[in-house]
Amino acid sequence: MGKNVLLPLLLVFLLAVSFSSCGREQTSGLPMKVGRYYWPGMYWVEIADRKGWFKEAGLAVELIDTNHDYYASLQTMAAGGMDAHSCYLYDLMRLVAAGADLVMVVNTDMSFGSEGMAAKRSIDSVRKLRGKRIGLTRGTTLEFELHEVLSRNGLTLDDVEIVDMPAEKSVGEFVAGSVDAILAWEPLVGEAIAKGNGIKLFDTSEIQGISPAGYIFHKSFIDRRPGDVRAFLRVWRRTTEYISENPAESYGIIAGIYNKSIAEVGEFTRIDKILDLADNLLRFKHSQGFESLAGTSDRINRYMLKNRILEQELDHAKFLDGSFVTKLDNGLLP
Repeated sequence: MGKNVLLPLLLVFLLAVSFSSCGREQTSGLPMKVGRYYWPGMYWVEIADRKGWFKEAGLAVELIDTNHDYYASLQTMAAGGMDAHSCYLYDLMRLVAAGADLVMVVNTDMSFGSEGMAAKRSIDSVRKLRGKRIGLTRGTTLEFELHEVLSRNGLTLDDVEIVDMPAEKSVGEFVAGSVDAILAWEPLVGEAIAKGNGIKLFDTSEIQGISPAGYIFHKSFIDRRPGDVRAFLRVWRRTTEYISENPAESYGIIAGIYNKSIAEVGEFTRIDKILDLADNLLRFKHSQGFESLAGTSDRINRYMLKNRILEQELDHAKFLDGSFVTKLDNGLLP
């Protein structure tokens, strides 16, 4: 075969290899510990795991069950016990303020009523919370939500007695009558109302945008293993698209894992919206109020400064990184 034939063939081969390598993310192959919890914004990790999509993307993901105590698991995450976990924006900022090197790279879900308050039937208005004992996890997004609701009704946190407890144990405390109300998330709120003959006093559908959540990584992990983060985000996009196009099968996977009905799993997504790539492109843009992650962080900053949780304002650029979802949109992450 002559040189004139070999050269074009060699060029075709090199181009094929080049395009192939561009379409395949270079991952480390190292273990990646990822938190899981019964929550719409975390459905995708369990579905992707069952489908084998993490492995297909070159990721050695190990899912860590955090259903027994979500807030304790955030401390484990901050201490380096996990590589990635889902977290409310408020709690991310709280951990960063305490020195954690954590960064949110995707906004997976948004509350439209997934957190709320179960109260005794005699407490039929927020104003009647004055002097009452409220069970919640102190120093978390739940306390911030309580502040917002109270302030809109002429009350402050000083007007109530907060009883610190894990959200997962608050149902038992409410049923036992040791607190007058609890602030938690679903399905705990519904369970407390049913078992404790209570009422729902309010939920976060009244303050939309107050509690965005997403997956966070250690900044050091992102710096060391950017290919793993990019692959993780590709799997997120693939799985959220699959959930949207195949809800019955997707919810069936979650129902099987958590012993729930498919209808129950689907209903949960009505009050905690699963966000997609288009949502994220908007959420990572700066706008005022609760319309964006940066805007929400501004509100949280003001609250934390006023309550002396912070000595100086946190720069959202240090704990919010929208570059990965932007690259997904631009086709730079295949």
